[in-house]
Amino acid sequence: MSKKIIALITSAIILLLTVVGVSFVFQKHALDYDRHLTADVYVDTAINQNVNLVFYKTGCPYCQAGKKAVVTTAKESAYPTFYIDVESDKGQQLVKQYQVEKAATIITLRNGESQLYLYARKTQAGKITANTKNIKEAFND
Repeated sequence: MSKKIIALITSAIILLLTVVGVSFVFQKHALDYDRHLTADVYVDTAINQNVNLVFYKTGCPYCQAGKKAVVTTAKESAYPTFYIDVESDKGQQLVKQYQVEKAATIITLRNGESQLYLYARKTQAGKITANTKNIKEAFND
């Protein structure tokens, strides 16, 4: 085989591995949460603004159960929603600041007052589901 064919095959393999690698990383680590409104951004904004803080933890079954309803309803809110990973350093700061005890929590800040809502719950049958009543109440405030 000529050097051109070997170079072409090598380039094709590298390109394929790059595409597969990027796809894997994106699927593994990308969330449906709005990546622009995170704990890092929130910490840098004024504290007394009217905002929603959605706390979550990767792998939390309660967070997963409520995620779709939270993300969908948050888009309809009149206030910006920040997604806070409780396992991040800044997320831990906010967990302490707002005394968040469970990852699947929404904190609404309105005119300097905060209100806490759990956005998922376990039913009497033991199934974990979104707490749609709390989600609607939090985002329609």
